[in-house]
Amino acid sequence: MKKVRSFAFALALATGSLAAIGCGGTVEQPQTAAGVSKAPVGQNTHGVVKLVGDALGEVPLRPDQRVELEKLAQASEARHVAMADGRKELMLAVADQVEKGAIDKGALQPKIDRIVADLEKSRPEDRAALARVHAILDADQRNLFVDALESRFKGKHHRMKGGEGGEHGERGHHKGKHGFHGMKQLAEDLKLTDEQKSQIKDALMSGHEGGRDRREMFRGMHERMSEGKQALESFRTDKFDANAAGPSPDKVRVMAAAGSTRFVGAAEKVLPILTPEQRKIAADKLRQIANSGGDLPFAR
Repeated sequence: MKKVRSFAFALALATGSLAAIGCGGTVEQPQTAAGVSKAPVGQNTHGVVKLVGDALGEVPLRPDQRVELEKLAQASEARHVAMADGRKELMLAVADQVEKGAIDKGALQPKIDRIVADLEKSRPEDRAALARVHAILDADQRNLFVDALESRFKGKHHRMKGGEGGEHGERGHHKGKHGFHGMKQLAEDLKLTDEQKSQIKDALMSGHEGGRDRREMFRGMHERMSEGKQALESFRTDKFDANAAGPSPDKVRVMAAAGSTRFVGAAEKVLPILTPEQRKIAADKLRQIANSGGDLPFAR
């Protein structure tokens, strides 16, 4: 599980939600020393939008650039609230089923469909946003922005693997607590026996979570990380094409559905191994993650 969370960043990059900060406004203008300032953009935003806004904080911006980016950040935040709400809805529904002791995939499917639909709905505007941010920044600013963003992705990936706690989770809440270290902590909270730990490991390594499917999952994740890096490097250039960055709409749809389905499948496999008391603890932990804006466990 040390690597699974890194896919989130590749997906953000590849789908264009990396710079999902709206569209419309100005064209690129020469950078001047007068009036420029460094400060994060969209300080009241969350998740990827906040991550991008913080990276823009490393870029000296003119007042007119800052005003436009602030407006666009708020538009993007509003757009992405629906996606966060969809993930929360699915997690809370799974938590209720975990506590009751049975996973009903049929009842959960509409919630998975909503997550996919929300992503598809925001994708065109996100890509238009990426193009607008590129147009707003000049060449030097774009390089500074990409450098800052890459640095943040590396630091965030380190925290996902159990390093220092992060500050900016999917909705701005210490998402690092829900990474590898979070899963280890959950096992301790559940007071799993050695036999249960072994059974859970075997269950998660079987079927979709193991063997060829598991290798394919990590191969695909690696490919998307590469696509994300290429998109960032392309952003530095003058001839950046946001529509050409990242996977096709069909591929994104499959990726989004697979992540949600993987989360539900993992819950279904682990559930029979837990006692009623452990199920209650696990359900409450899922609710805590959902209400704090965390991502779907086991989805990456």
